[in-house]
Amino acid sequence: MDNETLEKVLAYVDNHICQKINLCDLSEIAAYSPFYFSKLFSETMGMPVTGYIRIRKLQYAIASLLEGQKVIDVALLYAFDSHEGFTRSFKQLFGSTPSTVRKYLTSYTVPLYVVPAIANNRRIGKVDGKMCTKNLQHDMHQLVFEFLEQSFEEAKAAYCTKITVSLLSDNRIKISDNGRGLPLSKDLQASKIVLEKILAGSPITNLEYSQMGDLVQAGLQTVNSLCEALHISVSRHGYKFQQDYIRGVAQHDLEISDLLHVTGTEITLKPDTTIFGDTLFSQKIICDWIKANSKGISNLKVDLLGFEPCGTSYGFMQ
Repeated sequence: MDNETLEKVLAYVDNHICQKINLCDLSEIAAYSPFYFSKLFSETMGMPVTGYIRIRKLQYAIASLLEGQKVIDVALLYAFDSHEGFTRSFKQLFGSTPSTVRKYLTSYTVPLYVVPAIANNRRIGKVDGKMCTKNLQHDMHQLVFEFLEQSFEEAKAAYCTKITVSLLSDNRIKISDNGRGLPLSKDLQASKIVLEKILAGSPITNLEYSQMGDLVQAGLQTVNSLCEALHISVSRHGYKFQQDYIRGVAQHDLEISDLLHVTGTEITLKPDTTIFGDTLFSQKIICDWIKANSKGISNLKVDLLGFEPCGTSYGFMQ
């Protein structure tokens, strides 16, 4: 299927997003039989046409929810058969219920429809006119490095002397440091604004990820959006602040509790398996990054737990 024809099909889906979209109508636009159109669409877009339509409807649904519309009204607006079916599809794709997204997600822009370039779970692009592939493993580790970089910046400023990276079960990683922690306070509204500016994201589907550039310096909001689950715990000024996110969306009000004289930040994250699949973290990649970025930092100890050999440590005590 050529790009011009596919553009017409995708435009039709968006222009009729509030209606029941018929496969026969789409195949007629493409001038193929329904069977052959479905085959070409799946090959080009990397997903069935019905899956694509569902994603687009649910993306538009987020925008409608943030406008203040009721969940049942949004379900009917985008032609879902029932409130229950809409909620089930929504949570399956985004990880959060419609009610949670409406309450805690502050902003969302429906992404433009695009023709993704995907092959075997690798993004395809051109460098100097030649086709190349971008490994999922690189991007998944970049999620960790974005957070590690924050801890290393604290160490460079002489506020952090210890960083611990722990490989947990289910391909989760925990990063903790004894730095100053994010600038949160007992003022719940002020702390909420800080987290929204620094960390809160919005759901990113595989379709959008396929069009993203390099994740180096992508920012913590993007990293959070690419995590199936992320927990942050901040210790500062005698208090402990905790929040949980699923694909960038907060799951509850910020929790604040009393804590004795401890400071630091702890992040536990799990990359989104709908994007990264069964890709695993590599001890070598993480160790190489730590060694490369620790140069010039004095009085810093980095512990690696759950890796082989168990209890690996890197000391930079100068």
